[in-house]
Amino acid sequence: MRFTFVVALFSIVLYVGSNAESVNTFGGVVNYDEKWGYTTVRSQSHTFWWLYAASNPSATRPLILWLQGGPGASGTGFGNFFEVGPKDIHGNDNNATWLQVGDLVFVDNPVGTGFSYVESLSALAKTNQQIGADLVAWATDFFTLHSEYATRPFYIFCESYGGKMSAEFASQLQTAIGAGKIRANFRGVALGDSWISPMDYVNTWGPYLKSLSFLDDKDLARVNTQAQHCQSLVNQNQWSQATDCWGNMENLIGTVTNGVSWYNVLKRSDTDDWSRFEKQPLERLFDTHVSPLQTDATSDYMNGPVRQKLGIIPKNVQWGGQANNVFSALEGDFMKPVITTVDNLLKAGVRVFVFNGQVDLICDTLGTEAWVNKLTWPGLAGWNAAARQSFHVGSSPESYQTAGFVKQYQNFQFWFILRAGHMVAYDAKEAAVYMLKTIAT
Repeated sequence: MRFTFVVALFSIVLYVGSNAESVNTFGGVVNYDEKWGYTTVRSQSHTFWWLYAASNPSATRPLILWLQGGPGASGTGFGNFFEVGPKDIHGNDNNATWLQVGDLVFVDNPVGTGFSYVESLSALAKTNQQIGADLVAWATDFFTLHSEYATRPFYIFCESYGGKMSAEFASQLQTAIGAGKIRANFRGVALGDSWISPMDYVNTWGPYLKSLSFLDDKDLARVNTQAQHCQSLVNQNQWSQATDCWGNMENLIGTVTNGVSWYNVLKRSDTDDWSRFEKQPLERLFDTHVSPLQTDATSDYMNGPVRQKLGIIPKNVQWGGQANNVFSALEGDFMKPVITTVDNLLKAGVRVFVFNGQVDLICDTLGTEAWVNKLTWPGLAGWNAAARQSFHVGSSPESYQTAGFVKQYQNFQFWFILRAGHMVAYDAKEAAVYMLKTIAT
């Protein structure tokens, strides 16, 4: 290992690199280096990032940024060790790592998430616009420090609430590149099971669950009534109350469905890997959508071996220690849609990719299709008229099943991933790698 101090644009960054790491993937062995560090994105606000870079890369090898959801879920923890990174928390190879396609950088975002931290709770981000600005500050620092990526293709990939943040970041990044503030070859943003339009999801939960026999007509009426109440609060711009209403909506659905999993409707909340139902609205929402990504085993690993390996985490910072505060700080922003942001990206010619797991509930495909059809992008009619194309993956007998469908028109793609829930890269590993290769190579 080598220890290097680097003076960056916003901060002093310490990173550690190793030349001896390798991972056996679907596509063969990949040798890679690791680098990590902090960027002070604004006063009292420090963002942690972790880069995996292939040894001796080609000049066209893409860089892929992964942003987790929550808000408050850690990309350097969950996305890295459970979804797309090269190793799991036991040190085993992840054959489906996205490192076989491009270099990976994970950012703990917003500040206060994972190993990112704030020195005062008043410095936590309270709006999506602030989150986007913080990510632009990180990107300015990162692309200055790692100028080798200035001309290589750069993609933003994300999951869940990460989609809401990624859309805003993509918009602000495009502006910064156009103004000459950042030198980067931005090629597009991929929104995975993303919280783009909260009410389009809330309003489709009832019909979706009814179609799967989780609700009868009486239960559907109860669910729809609660959804209408949430809609009325949103219509009145009562955003914090709408977040509480959403929490009560989730509690109602948990009751009438006997605890269906929010992340995979084929499972119950106490038998899948993620869902929890506890406490009262805001605390319960955090316990349901962030805490499961910070299990005791994960926290022990991140605050133990990983912390020791990194060597730069401040003594008073615990991985995930500020996550609850991150979630709470965004209560007033949580239910606000960002359809217009996606719309403007498409109109500006930015490539936008949407991918959705078939059996996800929290960001169900019905809701995603609903907000897509609210776009005013001129290509929408052409996209709606386009034919979907099926795709298959792997060489096993199961590969004869259709892995999913993709529908494309101009700069917009929609990937329908079958037999996957909210965490597509976890549930449908080969399909996710196929999608990534199609998009980024």
